[in-house]
Amino acid sequence: MATETMPTNTTTIDVSTTPVTYSPSPDVKHGDKVVFTLGNALNATATITFPDGTCLTTSGPYTLGGPTMATAPLTVALTAARGVYSFDVDFNSGQESLARKGHEWDRKNGGIDVTSDPPEKRA
Repeated sequence: MATETMPTNTTTIDVSTTPVTYSPSPDVKHGDKVVFTLGNALNATATITFPDGTCLTTSGPYTLGGPTMATAPLTVALTAARGVYSFDVDFNSGQESLARKGHEWDRKNGGIDVTSDPPEKRA
């Protein structure tokens, strides 16, 4: 009997929108991929952090802007517990340098919902 491998899905999180948008949804399973993107906000910068711990194998923070409009696909850890992993986004639309107003950073937040239990090891 052949071993089945589950296909990995990719969730794209656009941090340039208010609220943050998810495609297809914020629900992920172990081994899935997550990509943070600035969408069409070409002059923006953003820093994404997980203040209470992450479900991803790379802890971050992740910085977007300039030549980096999206993260490489990040993997949901096989050991991540079920639940919502909240993240914060410090978003700069790129307008403050034009207006010379100082820092005009928007704070946004979102979450990634790990929906399946870690796989059990069978003897």
